[in-house]
Amino acid sequence: MTKIFADVKGNGHPVILLHGFPMSHLIWKDFSAELAKDFQVITPDLPGFGQSDLPGHQVSLSGVADAIVNWIQAEKIINPVIIGHSLGGYVALAMVKKYPDFFSGLGLFHSTALADTPERKESRTKVLDFVERNGAESFNTNFIEPLFATNNNPAISDVKEIAKQTSARTVIAYTLAMRDRKNEEETLAKFPKPIFFLGGEKDQGISPDSLKLQAAKAQHSEVHILSDCAHMAMYEQTTKALTIVREFVYRCHQ
Repeated sequence: MTKIFADVKGNGHPVILLHGFPMSHLIWKDFSAELAKDFQVITPDLPGFGQSDLPGHQVSLSGVADAIVNWIQAEKIINPVIIGHSLGGYVALAMVKKYPDFFSGLGLFHSTALADTPERKESRTKVLDFVERNGAESFNTNFIEPLFATNNNPAISDVKEIAKQTSARTVIAYTLAMRDRKNEEETLAKFPKPIFFLGGEKDQGISPDSLKLQAAKAQHSEVHILSDCAHMAMYEQTTKALTIVREFVYRCHQ
């Protein structure tokens, strides 16, 4: 079984927060501490990030989903709400697709069920070329600033430090997996539990309109678009994001 590291805080209904690319569970550190006042909050490192092992050189989102679910089962975590940031949302979708009865709700936190556009695929291919030639560190740190609505957010330097730890091998493996992932709107339509979408008005990669269209395909959904926010609401709009997540988790367990 793939070795998975996770931080666990608090008691109550379990909430699993999956981090984005190219980060680790540490992006949730302060957010999870606040959320843990009400729930048990679990923040794993996805395989290859932080302190979790990357098995082999190839990654599939389905395989990552299996690794996390196997770990959840081994830890005897029952009926969690699964929330994924960006890449973490792609993994969360793969998890509820394969194991729909295992989760009490799904949150897409600056994430999407859509596949990459041709332009985005081309951009990811350029990332592969760059990292293979130059290594991951400069890519990882340059990747972070555009995720924020303003370039003077004090969290930017912290997130850059987290991203710097991610290896070229992991960046390449996950860039391929993200580039080649499929459209998962059918997964949204089939999942019978509540789903929330959280987006940023200033997100350069995911438009509010696309989230609203996706939400319309789900059985039980809600959409929250935050102003003065791009792709990092856990830092940019912490209080509002915490309220949205808290209320959603309570609804999932009514």
